[in-house]
Amino acid sequence: MKILNILSYPIRSTGNLFSFCILMELVILTTCHVVGVGGDIFLGILMPIFDCYVICLLASLFRKVKLGWIIWTVAILVFTGELFTILFYNSTYNIRVIQLVMETTPGESKEFLASASGHPGLWISVVITGITAYLSYLLNRTRNRFTERALKILNWTGIALILWSSTREIPAYIKLGRCFAAKEYRLLAEKKYMPHLSTTAIRLLQGVAFNIVQPRELNALTVTAQNTPSANSTHECPLIVLIIGESFSKYHTPLYNPEVPPVNPRLQQLKDEGHLVPYTDVVTTSNLTSNVMRNMFSMWDEDYTDNWTEHTLFPAIFRKAGFSVWYLTNQFALNSSDVWNCIGGTIFNKPELSECLFDWRNQNLMQYDAEILDLMPDTSQLFERPTLLIVHLMGQHVDYKERYPEEFEYFDADQMETGFGGAKAKKILAEYANATLYNDYVVDRIWNLVKEHDAVGIYLSDHGEEVYDWRDFHERTDEIQMTKEVAKYQFETPFFFLMSDKFIQNHADLTQSILHSSDKPLLNSNIKHTLLRLGGIDCKDYKPSLDILSDKYDSRTKRLIGDHVDYDYLMQN
Repeated sequence: MKILNILSYPIRSTGNLFSFCILMELVILTTCHVVGVGGDIFLGILMPIFDCYVICLLASLFRKVKLGWIIWTVAILVFTGELFTILFYNSTYNIRVIQLVMETTPGESKEFLASASGHPGLWISVVITGITAYLSYLLNRTRNRFTERALKILNWTGIALILWSSTREIPAYIKLGRCFAAKEYRLLAEKKYMPHLSTTAIRLLQGVAFNIVQPRELNALTVTAQNTPSANSTHECPLIVLIIGESFSKYHTPLYNPEVPPVNPRLQQLKDEGHLVPYTDVVTTSNLTSNVMRNMFSMWDEDYTDNWTEHTLFPAIFRKAGFSVWYLTNQFALNSSDVWNCIGGTIFNKPELSECLFDWRNQNLMQYDAEILDLMPDTSQLFERPTLLIVHLMGQHVDYKERYPEEFEYFDADQMETGFGGAKAKKILAEYANATLYNDYVVDRIWNLVKEHDAVGIYLSDHGEEVYDWRDFHERTDEIQMTKEVAKYQFETPFFFLMSDKFIQNHADLTQSILHSSDKPLLNSNIKHTLLRLGGIDCKDYKPSLDILSDKYDSRTKRLIGDHVDYDYLMQN
């Protein structure tokens, strides 16, 4: 009996709070299922019990110093916040939402609150929270009507449920502790670090942990980049252009699939003229932009056992080798608190790191990709010294219809064919085709800036895109188990070299290597080694076995995609 009194004291002393927390967890679980983002119902009901007990334990301790109201206030704000997040963002607490909150300035907070105040989700959340608080008060009052025997049974049942819930929640807290102590945030996706996300508290703390670890990691990466050693270079190719596209499916361009509409007339002409060489067997490491950029720009690879932050980024090597490095982006702005920019930008939106990588970068983003070219300073500077120009486009990222101006609305739904999704799918397919047509114009315009000089270009997309290819679905997914279809459409990407006439004349050996390598298997993250080769840069980070233009290139190198899935093994078996 004494044990029961001790264990049940936090609930007995803060009964209203316990009832409130339990009811709010049920409200959030129900709302998730109503809007279509629900999880496991069984775990969603039972797992929060221990969290609610811990909250009441803290509240009972705070009450002893007359500060119990603090726990009540925090609980109300946290639960109301997640309910609003579900109604506003169609998502529970997650890494992105927490990052947005943590990186929002006071001025931006005022703007957000002004915007949110007009959204019905905010007032619905406040009203539901108020009703739940009142119901918890009524529910707690009914305890006075129970007999002593009934209360004892109720308390023992509650303690049993709390103990059962603790067997699942305590391991989650242990994993959260590992998350907070992790040196790099990529570890947080591993099983050892990833707790189940069935409760509000765990979701919130996991998001906070990520946002504490990520800046710590970027600080370490900045130090590494600042200490990049000097590198020798013959400056073999005086002008190298790397164009990084977004969400471009190789199965929706006639460069690879002659059965689709003519969405790449300019690039097709370059191919016919011998200036464009498409590569047929290229896959990406991830279908998430931030992961792709980290793997592509960092000289770290899967052969290393140390942290990726201990390896520099290839633009820093180019600068140490005497190249001028320009970065033109329509995705990531410095010091932005935009959710997309914060999560996807990572290595691009930290000013101190950016200073190590680029001689120049644009400060503003534009509505359409072609408009960022107008942000460049005098382009004649590109030809004054050896230069690496990196252009990062918004490309065909969803929402597709927002990626092109009205004059590029050339294709319509009647011209599209698909066996999935009906009229809606054909409309979206037409929008994707128009976005691809506009991307064709943008890439051609970039190439026109340099084609009269000794220039070589590489175009690649960060990842592919599903657009009603084998099911009623478009965009990308976070698959628990990789399938051949997902690997094909989301991880295979278009990739091609662009060569000017002067480049072909001045670099016969490289030209032949480009032509003869077009059917070799390639992982796009290894393109950094080919870029070093094109720049004639001699440094310890260069690996000829990963340089597709090298005689020592190893075509048998495993191509790991997603969560370390061997792409070639998957597709062959």
